[in-house]
Formats: sequence, structure tokens, C-alpha cells
Amino acid sequence: MSAPLFPCPVLIADIGGTNCRLSLLSKHGAEPEPLARISTGAHPTPEAALEAVLATLHDRPRSAILAVAGPLDGRAAQLTNANWHFDGPQLAQALGFEQGLLVNDFESLAASLAVLREGDVTTLVPGRPEATGPRLVLGPGTGFGAAALLMRGKAGVLVPTECGHIGIGPEDPAETRLWPALAEGLPRVTIEALLRGDGLVRFHRAVVQESGLSEPDVSAADVTTLALDGNPAALKAVICFWRLLARVAGDLALAFKATGGVYLAGGIAPRILPLADKATIHAVFSGKPPVEDLAARFALHVITCDAPAERGIAAIASAPARFGLDDPARLWFA
Repeated sequence: MSAPLFPCPVLIADIGGTNCRLSLLSKHGAEPEPLARISTGAHPTPEAALEAVLATLHDRPRSAILAVAGPLDGRAAQLTNANWHFDGPQLAQALGFEQGLLVNDFESLAASLAVLREGDVTTLVPGRPEATGPRLVLGPGTGFGAAALLMRGKAGVLVPTECGHIGIGPEDPAETRLWPALAEGLPRVTIEALLRGDGLVRFHRAVVQESGLSEPDVSAADVTTLALDGNPAALKAVICFWRLLARVAGDLALAFKATGGVYLAGGIAPRILPLADKATIHAVFSGKPPVEDLAARFALHVITCDAPAERGIAAIASAPARFGLDDPARLWFA
């Protein structure tokens, strides 16, 4: 039996390891209305964080869909890069929700692929996409996530993954020279270890060490700013970051046979988009011998619109069955 629409107002939350963005869906089909952006580390529990915002509202939300940057276990979830734990029924009881759902943060981004408009993306590799082919969304932020949207007619299935924890190694001489510095201090080199905010810092350190320079104390935001200003070491670090991101995106496109397109999401890719060398990205993304013909069909885009995750959650709230989320093992009720 299909799940009913989530009763409005619906609290929409995009919860990452660093920040939590809250919005309100007043009615189905409307655009989510921003409520607040709070630091994940500013509250001991998600209940405390959400209540701090809900207490300021005249009309409390009747239901909630929370997108969490971490693996799910039915009605429970744990943030990967912060200590918040989520228990759906407990949240409903504590905050007065009639109905709720936990989704992986990249599940919500995968749902947004069904509602994105033409001006919401920038294309890096045009490819030859198929309208009904599997679509893949991935990207770096505090961590690295990926999820797929598989369509069967008008219905879709969201496939969350933990692709960020796949191991990775160098593929060419340039990466081999940088790899010891990139891997320094890591028990295992994974996609997420290199393709996230801290990964930019690792790339910068590797570049300055290879050049024999002293390493300045920089953050990921500093590396991006310096690169945009033309600083040679920072610029090379970002170029290397883009190259690895394109390689991983192409590899994951093969894993999912993502003939509907690959979409880069998260906070980092749009900020470094001005430094994207389309020719190099195209060559690395599509250069997959011996399956170059298949890889040439994949398109690569960057999602550049504001708050795509919230738009995906709003789409789920209005039609959970459209995405295979009318699942009694995941839904929770008061």
C-alpha cells in the first residue's frame, strides 16, 4: 500500500557533518521555505538542534523528512563525520511529528535529479545521455557521497551508497609522485579521504612538498581562495583535485552504467568550477580503455542551483511512492 502524502507543514532538513539546513514545506508542490542554518556541533543531539528552531515557529510542522550524511538502518541513522544519532520514532515522540522519514543525504540529491531544471546545472562533458538511463549524483563536501536514481517508467528507485569508502591509488606518474604526501597519516587511502574539504588541504601539502616549499597553514577555503587568485601551488592543488574527481566520477559511472548522466553536487564543486579545465576533465572522465565507447556516452554536470537536496526532499514529501520510499520498514508514525 502506498504511503500517504506527508502532512504539511513538512520539516525538511539537510544534515551534514558540519552544517544543518532547515526548511519548511507549507504545501505540496510549493518551494521549500528556508528556516535556519545551524552548526551540527552546536547542539548535543538532533532533537535539541531541531527543537531550538521549532520553538520559534507559530505553527509547528506535522511531519519531517531528514536527510542525513551517513548510513541508514531502517528508521535509524548515524552521521559519519559527527556524533549525532537519529532514531525516527524517538524524534517523532520528542518533537511531535505525525509522520517522518530518514533518508541518506545523497538519496535526497538523487531525488532532486527528477525535478532539476535546465538552468540548475553546468555541463562539463556533454556525452550522449539517455532520458531513461540510470543517473548518478556524487560529490565532495565534509565527506564524499554518491547515490543513483533508477527510473522504471514514471517511478524511480533511489540507491544510496557508501562509495566514499572505496580504496583508491595513483593511476599515472604525476599522481604517483604526489601519493606519499596524500596518503600521509591515513590508515587506508579512500575516495573520501582525498575528495573532500580536507582533501584539498592534502593536495596542497603534496604540491608544496613536491616543489620543496614550506607548507603554509591553510584551510580548504584558503586553498580555493588562493587558487582563484592565481597562487601557483593552490592552483595546481585544485587542478589535481579536479582530475581525481573526474577519474572517480568516470569510474563510478561505469559501476552504475550511468547512461542518464553523472551529476556533481556538494559545496566544493560549484566553488572550484571556474578552475575546471573542461578538456582535461573530459579526457580523464571518458578515458576508460577498453570501454571507451561506453564511457563516451556518459555526461558530466555540476549542480549549481541553491539547495538541491531540499528540493529533492520536497519531491519525496509530495510523492514518496515515486521514489520507492513508501516503505513501512523506513517510515515512522506517531
